[in-house]
Amino acid sequence: MALAETDEHGWMVLSYCLVVVSLTAFALYAVLYTKFFRLNKSTESMTLDSTKGFITASNSQGMWRIAWSFYAGSVGAWCITGPPGYATFAGWVGMVFYALATGIPVIIFAFFGNVVQAKWPQANSLGDYVMMRFGPTARLLCIIVSLFNMSIFMLAEFTTIGGLFQDFVGSKNYPIIIVVAILTTGYTAYGGLLVSIVTDQVQATFSLLLLFVVTITVAVTFDQDLPENFGDLKESLGPNKAGYSAILVMPLSLMSATVFNEGMWQRVWAAEDPKALKGGGIIACIAIVTAVFLYGFSGFLAAWGGLIDFETANPNLYMFQVFRSGPGEGQATVSNWVSVLVLVLAATMNQSAIDSLQNGIAATLSSHFLKREPIMYARICVVFISIPICIVALENLEVLSIFLTGNMLGCCCFMPLLIGGMWDSPLGRRVVNETGMVFSCIMAVLISIAYGVGKHWDKNDASKSIRVGAKFTFVDQPYDWDYFLVAWGFSIATLLLFGLCTELLHRAGVEGVGITQILGKIPGFHALAQDSTAEGPGCMHTAVMACLGRPLQSQPGSPERAIAAGEAEKLQQQEAQMVFMPPGGGGDAQPVLYPVYEPANGMGGSGMPAAVNNNSHPMMMPPPSVPYLPHMPDGGMPPHAFQQQQQQQPVYMQPVGVSPGMPLMLHGMA
Repeated sequence: MALAETDEHGWMVLSYCLVVVSLTAFALYAVLYTKFFRLNKSTESMTLDSTKGFITASNSQGMWRIAWSFYAGSVGAWCITGPPGYATFAGWVGMVFYALATGIPVIIFAFFGNVVQAKWPQANSLGDYVMMRFGPTARLLCIIVSLFNMSIFMLAEFTTIGGLFQDFVGSKNYPIIIVVAILTTGYTAYGGLLVSIVTDQVQATFSLLLLFVVTITVAVTFDQDLPENFGDLKESLGPNKAGYSAILVMPLSLMSATVFNEGMWQRVWAAEDPKALKGGGIIACIAIVTAVFLYGFSGFLAAWGGLIDFETANPNLYMFQVFRSGPGEGQATVSNWVSVLVLVLAATMNQSAIDSLQNGIAATLSSHFLKREPIMYARICVVFISIPICIVALENLEVLSIFLTGNMLGCCCFMPLLIGGMWDSPLGRRVVNETGMVFSCIMAVLISIAYGVGKHWDKNDASKSIRVGAKFTFVDQPYDWDYFLVAWGFSIATLLLFGLCTELLHRAGVEGVGITQILGKIPGFHALAQDSTAEGPGCMHTAVMACLGRPLQSQPGSPERAIAAGEAEKLQQQEAQMVFMPPGGGGDAQPVLYPVYEPANGMGGSGMPAAVNNNSHPMMMPPPSVPYLPHMPDGGMPPHAFQQQQQQQPVYMQPVGVSPGMPLMLHGMA
């Protein structure tokens, strides 16, 4: 007995030593890498000297780094617990589709991210894209969902690594959580996204190598009898309802998780060109599908071989049961070198996933609330992100239930973003508009809850039915296909139905009031939504003044200064005759003779031109960060723009208070 306790204590010490040494080595590598490139004044080091570079690593990474980073950001320690546990009740069908659904969204996301980059090149975050395509209220909604989702996923990561050390190693869960949090927060705050991508490359390579070693070990040492047709577990391991549900549920839930993960969007901005982004997505997809399948298969194999006692075994440790030599050995504990290697593997993946999520949350906060603040504020955000999440992780909640909450919420909201990004024609902007987008997301959540309440309705206790139904929908249900179909289907149906009504009213000459105009009457809403638009008279010069509440002023010595007084006077003389082409409109865009836009948040869509009386119709300028291209009616340009083009110099209209680098550029100056 004493010898057994000594052996158990020895394996615990060895596990902690190897895990902490590995995590510290990755953190030191990150810091030293950053220091080296700072000293050598490399191009990469320039990304560390601005807030934008800190959170986006702007166009600096090649295909292989993007691939490794996509992989490391997608495959965290949750793979040690999630896929093996899911395979034991969803069977081989669920196991296969879990793996496919984890990887394929990365390819879709890479190609969609390329579309977003091409249409909105000035976007540096998910919030920027949503602001430019929809408006400030939609952006605020997406930021809330994104922050919630990333916090949920980080909570799942901390919970997983803490649970492994508590249940498998036999120690407390908080020491390893504190170690991971300090190390990842330290190097992430120091180097931002660039360092996260650099460490992803090493961490992903190391974790794949360990996975290969573990897979070979299991293939060589596993000698349990495998009953034909899965024996008594045929209903659990063979084709079943849960497995068939995975065909729909897993792609929807994991695609929504990808869309609302700013850490994944950061890879879009970091890719040096479209080839690097698309190629990296394809390579990462192959690696992710392979890895997740192997993790899931370990739990599946352990169950098939009779090594799991479902009444007593911890669902988070099903993968480790495959290392047992027989069904009578009970709960798996760290007791050999292979199990120690799996712990190191889990900790490595955990570190890489958490640093990506930390950067994603910091980027979301910085790009919305701290857009014009020094880089130090972004670093401080990284430091304070992990504290409350680590505290909640000590509760050791069930990982699949944690994911379910974020997946269901994301499933209610992600389709309007994808549809809006792909359908960006003038008609698309009117149909898929900001009000419809927000309304469809909210309705999808409410209808999903109503569906859950309806399935658990008890006419004798309505309040209990509501509580149980809502909780089951977002926390307890075992990833049933009908719940996800309701959330996904009603978000699309509500969006298109609302857009159809809007378009019919628009063609009848009736323009409604948008959601931002309504919410804008609430004190403080514009500040919370970071909405720099406001109503004002219908000409370009006065609209900008009304938008910002201050006159245009020149800023001597700044390349982004306001248009000089003489040229501004010429512009005012010409602007009533200008034709504006909406950004992203392409060949379908229809010019109008007045620089008057419908409200960016109105029923009619985001910043679409409206041919109305230029002297009386109030307007809202679309976001100042969006470039607008003025044209003269005869197809030419304003005189001052033509003169500047002859000198190959861009013409800027930079309102005071708008961040430099986001100019309103005149035609021909792209």
